[in-house]
Amino acid sequence: MPRPQYGTQTPAATQPPPAQQSVTSPPATRRVSRKAIWSLVLSILWLGGVGAIAGILLGVSARHQIARTGERGNGVAVAGIAVGVITLLFAVAYWIVVAMHMGGASTGGGGGGY
Repeated sequence: MPRPQYGTQTPAATQPPPAQQSVTSPPATRRVSRKAIWSLVLSILWLGGVGAIAGILLGVSARHQIARTGERGNGVAVAGIAVGVITLLFAVAYWIVVAMHMGGASTGGGGGGY
């Protein structure tokens, strides 16, 4: 069995093919959905519960748009929905406490000595 000699060329059939160069331009970067960003922003801004509702609705709309157009930002939209639900629960609890305290002060007949 012949020994291979160092420094000799290997046959062309066993050499790997040359690297192919791409002629096309690099893919354009996809932008993050603005609806998804506004969903998270409005969910964080409390606005008495209105921001939470708007954030939830925009988050759902953004997820549909992202699925249709292929934009980035699905995680941001999900975060907007989650934060919106949490802030909406806090808003509802806040308004219940306010209503209980306001309602208790106006009823009862006691009063401030008027």
